[in-house]
Amino acid sequence: MNVIERKIIHVLSNNVVMTKLTSGKNSIAFGKGIGFKKQPGMSVAANEISQEFLLHTMETIEHYEQILNNVDTRIVGVTEEVIAMAQQKLEGEFSETIHAALVDHINFAIERCRRGVIITNPFSYEIRLMYREEYDVASLAVQYLNEKLDAGLPEDEIAFLAMHFHGARNRERGTETLAVVRLVAKVMDEAKEIGLQFGDSFSSIRFISHLKGLIDRVRKESHIKNPLLGKIKVEYPQSYGYSLQLSAILEEQLKKTVPEDEIGFLTLHIERLNQREHS
Repeated sequence: MNVIERKIIHVLSNNVVMTKLTSGKNSIAFGKGIGFKKQPGMSVAANEISQEFLLHTMETIEHYEQILNNVDTRIVGVTEEVIAMAQQKLEGEFSETIHAALVDHINFAIERCRRGVIITNPFSYEIRLMYREEYDVASLAVQYLNEKLDAGLPEDEIAFLAMHFHGARNRERGTETLAVVRLVAKVMDEAKEIGLQFGDSFSSIRFISHLKGLIDRVRKESHIKNPLLGKIKVEYPQSYGYSLQLSAILEEQLKKTVPEDEIGFLTLHIERLNQREHS
């Protein structure tokens, strides 16, 4: 049995190195003090590594090399520590594309902050409720980046990082994640217009979570039967009418039909919000 050896290509911080494996792959390796007093060309022992991400494709490796040539190594190292922390806390193996993408994003975010240009995230509220696990981890990440790099990243940056983590664990492109967030926000804007109110209540969280799932099911044309549909239409006519309005937005944006069974389920979530508002 061949033992895989690793040679250091780049030292990213005292705790992070980029290596070349004898198997031909590249990796980002983490370990306490793994990069301390190390130089490119030196070996890394397997017992020094606590966590490792393999970079599988040449495109990913080349993109990462470009980032290393243009970004302060300290920012790269701290960002990789943030990725390792997020990977430990969130289930599902991250896509390898997060390494270059997040370093690039954080580097630009820090540059903007130092120039006094603050970018707000118009979907922070929706992202916080849609991707709660990722948002909580992103909150820790922003705190860590600000401590280690004196970055001055604002609170809105948490939502941006949460989207990166969500995309990485679900193997989605950033544009796909953003498209869902934008559609949820659009439906919620219409819901506010017709009088629904949102906060941090369980009803609001359930509504947004259901809406996210509904969008996914409509996209995939994979739907669930609603045995209570007839009763829902009779008992909650106002909420059913609201549900038809909101479903029309989904149909227009997704170019797909929202089945009546799904409109019935959405009605129940609207009714819960209404009851809470008037209780």
